[in-house]
Amino acid sequence: MKRILGCIRRADERYNMIHPGDKVCVGVSGGKDSLLLMYGLKLYAAFSKTPFDVCAVMLDLGLTKEDHAPVENFARKIGVPFDILRTDIGEVVFNARAEKHPCALCAKLRRGALNDAARERGCNLVALGHNRDDVLETFFMSLLYESRLNTFGPVTYLSRSGVTVIRPLVFLPEKYALSAARRLEVPVCKPNCPVAGKTKREEMKDVLRYFTSLLPDAPERIMTAISETGKYGMWDRLSLPPRGEAREAEAP
Repeated sequence: MKRILGCIRRADERYNMIHPGDKVCVGVSGGKDSLLLMYGLKLYAAFSKTPFDVCAVMLDLGLTKEDHAPVENFARKIGVPFDILRTDIGEVVFNARAEKHPCALCAKLRRGALNDAARERGCNLVALGHNRDDVLETFFMSLLYESRLNTFGPVTYLSRSGVTVIRPLVFLPEKYALSAARRLEVPVCKPNCPVAGKTKREEMKDVLRYFTSLLPDAPERIMTAISETGKYGMWDRLSLPPRGEAREAEAP
């Protein structure tokens, strides 16, 4: 967990993510990243000079019957208050709407449900487990499909819901998340989605692998271009507005 905690601390200190008295709701999907984030934030709260609380919410999309007991037990073991929220998002997206490209609508509905759940629990922060590879994949999606230089930010204030979304794992490479999840034996759930492995994001993984085959440190170089202060302004921490005044700019 040392590397994960280091990445959380780096993101928190660089982008001023967590303030004294904050209550963080971790969005748990059941994947390795969100489980590691839940565990990492709980440990980080224990030694951080900034006092804050952590809870977690997992959305059941209602697609198929799932066994959430391993994740519930894991949350209980590490001392994180944990709730499962039953939804009909899967029914809406895949049956009622029969979306040909369901990811955008599904993500929108999940964000709304998670933000509502966070507010109901008195949380002002929602933490998502996007890692460094997710940042780069979203960058390539925006570049190749929308002709723009963009990716989600480490901190995003959502004025309509009144919560701030933070992504403390943006500096964590995927390979380290994989190895940590195996070593810690976190109870990773299998993807419960009809289009898992068939999305545009999967194509971007191939793009990233191709660049890495040409230049092994390509991910580090691209991440530096995105995050380095003062060059391109994508994640310019000097221009980040104070808490509560950032404009909404969510990932596609």
